[in-house]
Amino acid sequence: MAAARCPSLVLMLLLSCCAAASAAAADEKLTHLHFYFHEVDAGATNATIVSVVSLNKSAPAFGDVSVFDNELREGPDPASRLIGRAQGFGVNASLDGSSIFTAIDFVFSGDYGEYSGSTLTTQGQLDPTGGPSERSIVGGTGKLRFARGYMKSRLQSSTNTTSVFVFDMYFTLAH
Repeated sequence: MAAARCPSLVLMLLLSCCAAASAAAADEKLTHLHFYFHEVDAGATNATIVSVVSLNKSAPAFGDVSVFDNELREGPDPASRLIGRAQGFGVNASLDGSSIFTAIDFVFSGDYGEYSGSTLTTQGQLDPTGGPSERSIVGGTGKLRFARGYMKSRLQSSTNTTSVFVFDMYFTLAH
């Protein structure tokens, strides 16, 4: 008789766990942030990206490492409102040069409303041609603690010394 009740008990426990997980997921809402990443190449005045390891001085190569501290702005215009910084690094980690691994902390400044002083952390592959890239949002701090989701980016415009990328971030927060 005890053996007959055991499967029922297990089924009840599984159903209650699934119901609790569904309720928690229903409490999470998808948040979307849209902004622009302004980069000034090494060698230019006020450079925001530099190569710290370069095995081939004439062209990007496997093993190259760059670090950056780029401005995040509300729009593509360099005079648009500054909302934070994108601080991180990129590693040419593919032998064929088809992608660059990046790890970036998006640090939101005191002029970014409810997310001021908070960060989002991302990692993943960047298309070096400027085409669309999708990377993971792996966490955050402050009001963005426990963030998880993804971001999409693509090259908006570039000159000989600057690049502007558009970013769209989609994430949920655990409560």
